[in-house]
Amino acid sequence: MPQHKHIFERSNSRLKTISQKLQDDDKLGHQLPGLSKLLDDIIDPDTDVPREESVRRLLRVFWESEDDGTYSSILGRYSHIESKLIRAFVEDEKTAEDIGRDFDMGVSLGAREELPVLEEESSLEKVMDRVHDIFHLDEKVSPLYNDESQKVKITVYANKAFQNWGLTVKNTPSLTYVPSTSYGIQQIVKYAKTRNLKVRASGYRHSWSPVFGSDGQIIISTLGLHQSSMLPNTESLPGSQFFVRGTELNSIDFIGEPRKGEKRLVRVGTAVTNQMFRRWCNEQELDRASTLPLNVIMVEITYGGSNAPICHGAGRRHPTLSDLVHAIEYVDVNGNMQTISKDKDPNFMSVASGCFGLLGIVTHITLELDPMSYAVMVPRKIPVMEAIPPPPGLSDDEIPEALRIDMSPQQRAEAQDTFEKQAADNFYAEWFWFPYTSKVWVNCWNVTEDGKDAEEYPSKSGVLMQWTETVAIQIIQESEAVLNLQNIFPWTQATLLSKLGLYAMPDVADPKDTIKTQLPNALHFRRAIQNVRVRDTELEIPLQPKVGSLKDAKPNDPIDWSIVQKAWWDAILAAYKYKDTCPQRMPLEMRITGCSNVTMAPFRGHVLGTCSIEVLTLQNMEAEWLPYAQYVVDKWMALKDNQGNYLETRPHWAKEWATMTVRGRPMIEYMKESYRDAIPEFRETLGQIARKQGWSLEDARQRFSNDLFDKFFFT
Repeated sequence: MPQHKHIFERSNSRLKTISQKLQDDDKLGHQLPGLSKLLDDIIDPDTDVPREESVRRLLRVFWESEDDGTYSSILGRYSHIESKLIRAFVEDEKTAEDIGRDFDMGVSLGAREELPVLEEESSLEKVMDRVHDIFHLDEKVSPLYNDESQKVKITVYANKAFQNWGLTVKNTPSLTYVPSTSYGIQQIVKYAKTRNLKVRASGYRHSWSPVFGSDGQIIISTLGLHQSSMLPNTESLPGSQFFVRGTELNSIDFIGEPRKGEKRLVRVGTAVTNQMFRRWCNEQELDRASTLPLNVIMVEITYGGSNAPICHGAGRRHPTLSDLVHAIEYVDVNGNMQTISKDKDPNFMSVASGCFGLLGIVTHITLELDPMSYAVMVPRKIPVMEAIPPPPGLSDDEIPEALRIDMSPQQRAEAQDTFEKQAADNFYAEWFWFPYTSKVWVNCWNVTEDGKDAEEYPSKSGVLMQWTETVAIQIIQESEAVLNLQNIFPWTQATLLSKLGLYAMPDVADPKDTIKTQLPNALHFRRAIQNVRVRDTELEIPLQPKVGSLKDAKPNDPIDWSIVQKAWWDAILAAYKYKDTCPQRMPLEMRITGCSNVTMAPFRGHVLGTCSIEVLTLQNMEAEWLPYAQYVVDKWMALKDNQGNYLETRPHWAKEWATMTVRGRPMIEYMKESYRDAIPEFRETLGQIARKQGWSLEDARQRFSNDLFDKFFFT
């Protein structure tokens, strides 16, 4: 039996049901030609359908459909070059390797931003609308410049509607500026001061919580608006780096010359994306070869955007990105450049490094990097009960039948031991469960300093496959034919997405297939995530000691992993409780992370580490999602320690939490209580910085805060 078949052994009944319906219903079968045969082949133990072929055949279903126009509609959103790539893969049946070898990015993101291409009759009208957006400003608004010589104007949009990536935040700033220099940002803040306007910054706009600006105020976008807000996005594709316009705000530079085996400092502009930084790290040679030890998975995110809300990676030995900030440069309330560093202001850094933009508009951060190391990846697809064993008290009868397997006491003990060792000790520790599949994708690995035989991962063809898979996901979301099937079987979309998702993940069953790659590649193992909008709720659950309380625990004390197992299985059981409507249509993810010294980090005080656990779904599932996410949050917030006390669990600042409740109380009330010691500490340190630099907390509130942070820090 082909290795990838095992992922469907115990969860293929729904695929069979869909296939049979397509065979029995001539209209549906005609709308989705070839889908029944594809599903039959996937679940047939004697038929091998490799990942690339499965994606191509799925897309051909919609290309060949005479009734469903989703394929052409989706391709219409792509540039000519990009749609040509997709057509070559689907219609001409070219391999991803062949396409990757010949692929040329074509028109750059920057060119699309500044020079719209006239490809249709209505394009001229679109260009004129864009000119109107940029230049139709109040005549009292003077132009602002990126340079002191006033030769380069800052691009500015009047009353341009703003929306975040997850479409949970929408407003209309009076002005949207796209500066390219620190000097330009200074001018914007000075202008805002004269008009008594607030200023907030944004990058790729990935935060789901209301951390952005407000109606009638000013937003600074560190990326061009096409790159930051338009889909599809191509930054992850091979060749895109050759079209990045270098600016001061996306510069990357060593501070001093790196020494072999020692940490090094790298100054990064806040417009630098993870994709840009990944490539930069991989291009450095000899003693200059460098890497961050942790990061978020997405490459389409800026360092300004990931640092401000205190984002994290995976691995119990790792703190947050903000803990690695050595210095931070920003424009203060008066439009002056300021710098806070561990060298000169060590007592300020725990606030300054993760301050949500309340210090000012951050232009650069200096990060502490390690010498390059290499991930030794052995991802596996493991039965759900084996990957993270059910917690004590959860009987086999309570486990969904599709997930149940027979395990001897010895097998259970071995599975528990493996899970605990991975969670406690691995450099990187992460688990994915795609709803209703019978396997968990376990992505736990360690690193080596030996780079021999390291490979680029994903390969160029692998990246193209990941990008093409997002096309398939978009089509499954929007297809009228799939919607017709969904009306019959409400779990259709969730089933297809889960099977496609798990199918796409690597499974290293043979040690000779171990993936060794530069650490930045492994941290960003999945590309093109930007092209599928999702909803996301994540909580940070403090790991608990087996004996005694967390406040008395030491970092090496034995951990009670049963709480983590309960949180994981609570989420799985929630998905099955709602299996008739399937509100969760994207994975359940869990990462084990470390403690943080950043004042407002949700991980602060978690001396044993943190269980970072999240549930996701498609963006268009809002009606079903909100009550479901609240149900999962209720389960996680009900967890208690060994003394019967509720855990000090907190949400990720950037994820979806602001409308949630905790035990009947608004989440923000719970948060203010949970951070009862940190809030006055944050305000006191912010006040000390203000006094030293010649401004006040009230100045910061008036210039850089918003409704959320007003409620949290200033009331």
